[in-house]
Amino acid sequence: MFLYIVILAFVLQTTDDPDPNIWIDNNEVWMQTATGPRQLTSDSVPKRLPLLAPDGKRLVYVVDQPSPDIRREPDQEFIFVIDTGGKPLRRIVPKGYVPDRFERLDWIEERRIGAMECGHANCMYWIMDADSGETIQTMLGGFDFIWSHDRRWVARRFVIDTGAGEFETLKLNEMQIYPTPTDTDMIARAYGRQPEHAHNLGPFTWSPHDVWVGFTDAQSSDEVYVVLASPGGVIVRERLPIFPTVNLQVEWTDDAHLQLTSGIQTFKFLVNGSKLQQVKAE
Repeated sequence: MFLYIVILAFVLQTTDDPDPNIWIDNNEVWMQTATGPRQLTSDSVPKRLPLLAPDGKRLVYVVDQPSPDIRREPDQEFIFVIDTGGKPLRRIVPKGYVPDRFERLDWIEERRIGAMECGHANCMYWIMDADSGETIQTMLGGFDFIWSHDRRWVARRFVIDTGAGEFETLKLNEMQIYPTPTDTDMIARAYGRQPEHAHNLGPFTWSPHDVWVGFTDAQSSDEVYVVLASPGGVIVRERLPIFPTVNLQVEWTDDAHLQLTSGIQTFKFLVNGSKLQQVKAE
């Protein structure tokens, strides 16, 4: 059975997965065209994170504004949008931006740009209108920010250090999904008590039609689960038979079939109603 490949009109463009046809050379943005490399900027200002829009007509990148005294104030950065002819379209400063380095830019879809800035304990993620530059939404806190294929949901991880180890949780948009608000560990946290379990969540991956987001949850060194969470709040999970490699990634065949590979072992699962069943690997 072949792993499902999602075909969409607009594929999420992100600087976490750089486009080899867009690059920075000597502080300038370059683009590979049918006739060869084309220089799009010529101002010698330091730039980072160049990214082409899904329709291939615009680019976005970060411009560094060095601080005169880095000991007192961090560098400030701006987001610039230009067309593929090099014409400047707009400069964007996200609402509530605190001067620091952007970690990632996303073209979420044609009209929405995402930008992530991370501090020591958390990240901020802004969603901005690519046409006007206005900030549409600001997400405070969390890590990862993994978009669903239809761009309706973004999965983000929250991390709290406890005496029992790291306690990680999943939110979809602004909704607490896993552990559920009624989980005994979440209740213990809410009342300032020590949770019984640690929760170390693996990478988030969406099923082909965004029915589930899948990940692993290591609650101890010998207790690891594969977990599926739906945007509607349904949770299904199954304990893995052995302690696998850390940070296994769920691979989807379709919305009901998934697998995880640890070394030479592959664990396959089937979603059967409200249950997750392990099936024999072929």
